[in-house]
Amino acid sequence: MKHILFISLLFPAYLHAQGNDQVSIDRITLESKILEENRSIYIQYPKPNPKNPAAAYPVLYLLDGESHFDLVSQQCIYLSRWDVNVMPEMIVVGIVNTNRVRDLTPTHSILDYFGKTDTSATSWLKPSGGNEKFFQFIQNELMPYVNSHYKTQPFKIFAGHSFGGITVVNCLLTRPTLFNAYVAVSPSFWWDRGNLLKLTDQKLKKGTALNKILFYSDGNEGASDKSAFHSNLLTFDSLINTRSLSGLRYKYVYYPEESHMSEPLFAYADALRFIFKTWALPPISEKDVSGEWILKHYTKLTELYGYTILPNEKNIYDWALWLASKPDYLDNAISLLEMLTTVYPTSSKTFLTLGDVYDKKGDKKKALSNYQKAATLDPGSAELKEKIK
Repeated sequence: MKHILFISLLFPAYLHAQGNDQVSIDRITLESKILEENRSIYIQYPKPNPKNPAAAYPVLYLLDGESHFDLVSQQCIYLSRWDVNVMPEMIVVGIVNTNRVRDLTPTHSILDYFGKTDTSATSWLKPSGGNEKFFQFIQNELMPYVNSHYKTQPFKIFAGHSFGGITVVNCLLTRPTLFNAYVAVSPSFWWDRGNLLKLTDQKLKKGTALNKILFYSDGNEGASDKSAFHSNLLTFDSLINTRSLSGLRYKYVYYPEESHMSEPLFAYADALRFIFKTWALPPISEKDVSGEWILKHYTKLTELYGYTILPNEKNIYDWALWLASKPDYLDNAISLLEMLTTVYPTSSKTFLTLGDVYDKKGDKKKALSNYQKAATLDPGSAELKEKIK
């Protein structure tokens, strides 16, 4: 925290500039042969990093894109920012609805929220039951498009609210290999007399191997209308708890002060924090921190999430600057900077700073060596020419 405060004081303009200048947003129309219609898709992705042109990112597929894309994409921007750094930068894919009842329900049913049959000619329930086709669209059309047009990592999250929540749970039960993490915010388990609760009971037998991450939640639904919304969540939670599912990392959160529509603000952020709960570097004293210790942490993350994860360059660089401002921690600063030069070998700035720290320590030979390496990366720098001279 001290080094973050120090850097915040040094670079207020940089801090102020963080946000949308770090990402781009595409709004595309995808022609779906499976759904026989055009689908609007919103895609937010990190801008290319010239120091790491091969950088690729995990993907969050978000239902109800027209409602929640702005919210979740901004949460991802903030939580992945260099000075927050509690999750990776992500590609966020918002799927905009055309026929929500059709796509986001697992079975065809004409039973409403209170279990009453709606047989009217204009019933909003008529098109229900299209989850399977919708999953085919995601797997066979949307994912291939995203993977071919953006730099993606294999780690994928599926997130949805209400009907989107039961769609996420249905996907976990019927297509568990499609995503790595599942987020079901206020899933509407009331649908079709608790159809998905029955399916959960059938699919998740005791000891079933399910190496996934699952976050589910609800708000104060059912408190005023005396429905079974909340008790349904408790039933689902009980099933998850009692089945001893191998490899499943899960969390249930109840938000009694939030309504069905206000809860997503908190639930999506909490879900991201849970999915990436070990992302942030653990606390360590300044005298103990080293490049080796940081690399060990990111090696563990690589094993956990299944793709190569590198230290956040700016976060570690600014930490090194803070350490270099204290004579007792010059060796710690050098360790961090040397680690960065191996991970990001094209960063002239890191080699230059490493030279400065060696110079401050009194090791002119190593200072010169790093200045010369920086100069090969930035041959036009007058500052480096002067330092080398």
